Amino acid sequence: MSRILIIGGNAAGMSAAAEAKRINPDSEVVVFEKGNNISYGACGLPFFISGEIQKIEDLIVLKPEQARLKKGVEVKLNCEVISLDTENKKMKVNNMNENIIEEYNYDKLIIATGATPVKPEIKGIESEGVFFLRTLNDGIKLKKFISEKKPRSVVIIGEGHIALEMSESFKRCGINDINIIAKREHLCWWLDKDMADIVENKLNENKIKVIKQKSVDSIEEKDDKLNVILGNERIETDFVFISQGMRPNTKLAKEAGLKLGMRGAIEVNNFMETSCKDIYAAGDCATVYNIVEKRFIYMPRGTTANKQGRYAGINAAGGSFEFKGITAVMAFRFFDLEVARAGIWDEEAQRTKIDYKSIVIKSITRAGYYPGAKKIFIKLTADATTKKLIGAQIVGGENVSKRIDILSACLYNNMKIDDMVHLDFCYSPPFTPVWEPVHIAINKLYKELK
Repeated sequence: MSRILIIGGNAAGMSAAAEAKRINPDSEVVVFEKGNNISYGACGLPFFISGEIQKIEDLIVLKPEQARLKKGVEVKLNCEVISLDTENKKMKVNNMNENIIEEYNYDKLIIATGATPVKPEIKGIESEGVFFLRTLNDGIKLKKFISEKKPRSVVIIGEGHIALEMSESFKRCGINDINIIAKREHLCWWLDKDMADIVENKLNENKIKVIKQKSVDSIEEKDDKLNVILGNERIETDFVFISQGMRPNTKLAKEAGLKLGMRGAIEVNNFMETSCKDIYAAGDCATVYNIVEKRFIYMPRGTTANKQGRYAGINAAGGSFEFKGITAVMAFRFFDLEVARAGIWDEEAQRTKIDYKSIVIKSITRAGYYPGAKKIFIKLTADATTKKLIGAQIVGGENVSKRIDILSACLYNNMKIDDMVHLDFCYSPPFTPVWEPVHIAINKLYKELK
């Protein structure tokens, strides 16, 4: 009987386990999870904090007993893998339930150790009242603090989509004094400034202060408050929330001699194989192929983790499934604004010395006479030489995810703007104007490239 061991029990790990057992029902599939939960929706945590999701249990997709009964997968909670012997195909596990060190042999191994929030080098970052948000326990801790302390102010350190989602979550909790500290020139670094400015305007509308191109030097405790120090400036606040990206959990892989790629993530190929025979990696600890950039990058996302986990499980069980890659499509919502992008943006095109053309259009989301139409801004970027679409950015009031998915499909299929002008779009007054905004943008870029 083949033994497939999986390190990590969240999105990638549990997807891998389920697929491995489905492909090879006779195999023994065991998941080792150092925490006490598996398979939960971390992306839903901001909505748990806001109260839109009432119970933390609603974020749990699968419990260990369900994994065993429904999937035929054994799950070992509170069991941390502490070392790998790749030559002899063994691993040591710290079983925290029984306080013993155990050793397991494997035929195939899948590493799905995930990622951890980046902790910037800020003096006082370990102070009580400084929060991150990654795990269920993080969510429970932050929710409890807000419920018990009833804070009125918060400083958010970070400028990405989680920082912005959390600004709305805190507003919904009755916290009205919100400062966002961004070290870059504009928010959402993966948008161009003209599109990011629309996002910033929404913060201004909601009386959220943004301090740009500043870094926090230290956090000081004073009575029941925190002082956030930025050079000569001092901001007094009830608590601090930090969201400055993720770093892959790859210490175990590095010590085992596996090759690492961008930002220290485990380097994999399109079959999720690592540099070591019979070891696969998937999810937030691994690199992923970017179809648009034609290179492996590090971009931790829930959708990618589930797909990579699936393919790793299939291949570890004897299949041969190639994961073609991603278009780096993503979206988020805060307040009544939806924001999305796919591919690369103008600033990235400049950095990589691509000769490009880009356009921006402003339209509405429904027929002008139909109630509820909202503004929408679409920016498209094309390679000026090949005339292929290389990037899309959308900011609008509704149905942004539908529209970015259309453009993501175009990017995936390497389409030229010349071909995209012929795309057929649905029309009905409640859903779109007679000229779909995406089509308007495509036509404008087509003329620009002529």
